[in-house]
Amino acid sequence: RMTILLGSLVATIMLLTLPHPTWASDSSKTEEILGSIPVQEGGRVKPFLSFAREAILYLTEKPSYGIHPPVQTLWNWMAHAEESSAKPILSVKHPELRKRFKSDLQKNHLAPVLVLNDFDFLKEVRLVQAKKGRKERLAPLEREEMTLYERARFFDEVVHGRMPGFIPHPDNPKTGWLPLEAIRQKQGIELVSNVYSNEALLRLGNTLDRLLTLFGENDFRATKAQAELFRDQLGELLRSRDIVLDQAKIELELWYWKLKPFYIAWVFYLVSAIFLSLLRRPVGVSRNDRGLGNIFFISAFLMHSLGFAMRIMISGRPPVSNMYETVVWVPWACVLCSLIFWLIYRAELVVAISGWFAVLALLLAENSPVLLNPTISPLVPVLRNNYWLTVHVLTITLGYGAFALNCGIAHALLYHLAFRKTQKKQIEQLAEYLFRSLQIGLILLGTGTVLGGVWASYSWGRFWGWDPKETWALISFMTYLAVLHGRVASWLDQVHTAFWSALAFLTVIMAWYGVNFVLGAGLHSYGFGGGGLGFVLAAISADVIFLLFLQRKFKIKAHHG
Repeated sequence: RMTILLGSLVATIMLLTLPHPTWASDSSKTEEILGSIPVQEGGRVKPFLSFAREAILYLTEKPSYGIHPPVQTLWNWMAHAEESSAKPILSVKHPELRKRFKSDLQKNHLAPVLVLNDFDFLKEVRLVQAKKGRKERLAPLEREEMTLYERARFFDEVVHGRMPGFIPHPDNPKTGWLPLEAIRQKQGIELVSNVYSNEALLRLGNTLDRLLTLFGENDFRATKAQAELFRDQLGELLRSRDIVLDQAKIELELWYWKLKPFYIAWVFYLVSAIFLSLLRRPVGVSRNDRGLGNIFFISAFLMHSLGFAMRIMISGRPPVSNMYETVVWVPWACVLCSLIFWLIYRAELVVAISGWFAVLALLLAENSPVLLNPTISPLVPVLRNNYWLTVHVLTITLGYGAFALNCGIAHALLYHLAFRKTQKKQIEQLAEYLFRSLQIGLILLGTGTVLGGVWASYSWGRFWGWDPKETWALISFMTYLAVLHGRVASWLDQVHTAFWSALAFLTVIMAWYGVNFVLGAGLHSYGFGGGGLGFVLAAISADVIFLLFLQRKFKIKAHHG
């Protein structure tokens, strides 16, 4: 019965959280055909599906716009360029900007044409651009003005076919790609007429014009046939000059977006965590049911690992160059540590703790695309050394994973000390796991910090410069070292070791999230972002209150004892 119950739970979760299925209609086939066409933008070649997802998210700060999927949305915009320019597409967040465009806003979104035709606003933007050119620090309002203007320009470039690139130049097949606009204008065709057949280019331009016309007429069957013709003619153009693209990587990227490995992973982690923690003790939970929980956990870990492997093969680098990637990597590291504990101690509860952390982290990553952008982007110059990126960043974030597990064990130990003092064996085991996870985290974080200094010496010419990221990494290391030293010297008993271990994770949050998303300063600017501060503060406050409650509960019980 328990197996049937959990199977039903998995099916319900997936039905409720997956997007509605797209049936194999002419419209969805057109989406698939056009989404598979290779384009060049942002420093790499990718399927048009990836570009469409990135463009919609950048412009609207939502994963989709309207009723159509991203690829169809962009082609509809191109087919109705003037009409779509007047739609409220661009997200406006800053209060001053909302006040400025108050009469034109619709649900805090603004039409691109209104931004590009507001001459007073454009004058202000030019002043901000000049200030930025002088490398002066921009005020928050000025940054938002620049963002709004850049989004409007980006929209204008896309709908008028000036980006992305569809036609590679044989002399520079990685970056020298011409956009759709080139094959619709005589001067554009002349740029590559000495490379490609002029007749083939004209034929491709006519097919494009017909395709956009059919999109405007909503003739889905004819649109599908024309989309196939457009894709085939692009392929013939490349073959005519023996230009070979990495089609396997394009297919892999398409499969990655369709499979959604991290989504499947968090669902499996959730089911396994329920089996291994909430359902550990009740009557009716058999050994087979707990074994099934382990199977779900291993399946989740394998799917989690597959997601990383796919991103590595697509991007050609370790997947820890932005906040999204670290938020899905750190729970993987946490789970890996818990599996080591399981192999050594058969610690099912530790596995369950890591499962719950993985669920929370992956849920956050999969449902916050604006805060945590899942885009696969090339590395910025300072990170273009895969050796140092691997040994430094992966080591640091493995340390974060070990400390996340340590934090979860600390919470479990405090709970047992407060409410289950009779379970002495379980408490002793958790205290041992807490101590070992402290040691693992300190070794990894300390090693990663030193390796970061070596990389800094290699990249910036100095080993240590008290950059905010460096400083908070050192603070985290010293904080955990103090807790470990207190435990070894017997200055801290079980409850205080657990309490201070849980609080010490706040320094990791500051080094991991706070420096990048709150301070936004320092040489580690390639990882900066913004947003989510209110949510993070609320979660931290709730957790601190809970820890204080557990500690007080323990003291009361100890006093009565």
